[in-house]
Amino acid sequence: MRRIERGAIPLQARQELYKRERVATSQEKAREEWTKYRRSVKSKVVVDALKLAVGIRQRCLYCCDSRSADVDHFIPIGIDFTKAFKWANFIWVCPECNRRKGKRFPLDPTGAPLIIDPTRVDPWDHLILDTATGYLAPRFLDNDFDPRGEATLDVLACINFESVTEGRKRVIRRYYEAIDRLLDASDSPTQFAGLAREVREDEYGVSAWFALREGATEDKFLQLRETYPHFWRTFVRLALQN
Repeated sequence: MRRIERGAIPLQARQELYKRERVATSQEKAREEWTKYRRSVKSKVVVDALKLAVGIRQRCLYCCDSRSADVDHFIPIGIDFTKAFKWANFIWVCPECNRRKGKRFPLDPTGAPLIIDPTRVDPWDHLILDTATGYLAPRFLDNDFDPRGEATLDVLACINFESVTEGRKRVIRRYYEAIDRLLDASDSPTQFAGLAREVREDEYGVSAWFALREGATEDKFLQLRETYPHFWRTFVRLALQN
């Protein structure tokens, strides 16, 4: 799961969503209208905007591993049909994550969603990364686990499937190797270009963990910051942009 910025959609697409929303006056009508909309060419603009937000390889915004192919209603139609045609409620995800989430949408005592919406919230605010295993866990707060992190990993357990954690570990390994090459290099600018490429190609959001979160205290990244402070600042800037 990684944070992304949601872009805008053209006025004509917003008007089309509004028109459909006016017809969706019940849960059943919302489902029916949504099916019609997804089968129509008019939904292509919205789908293209969602694809653009997640990047060229179209990784699922929840697991960051599988290829996205579905529009998830973050707030499910079964929970609130009035959100069925809200642009801010659409997330581009893989079929596995979409199926697992389904109608599961736990709320806190105030009625706020407990699942992390990565278009609104930085997942690292609620999750931590075990860089040895690639496993994500909820943060531990005063006396308990972060409820949003816990609920997200409960509903979207596939985020920690072995195939996904292996992908995360592979990215982590590539960061370590890129830093080793940089620290050993006589031509540091060339080797830093390799580290910068890893950030650009990081589809798991791991760069933000190493640049801005607890990962920054790992030995390799401390050494990078102390040896090459100017490269460290660039690394942080690239991670913020990723």
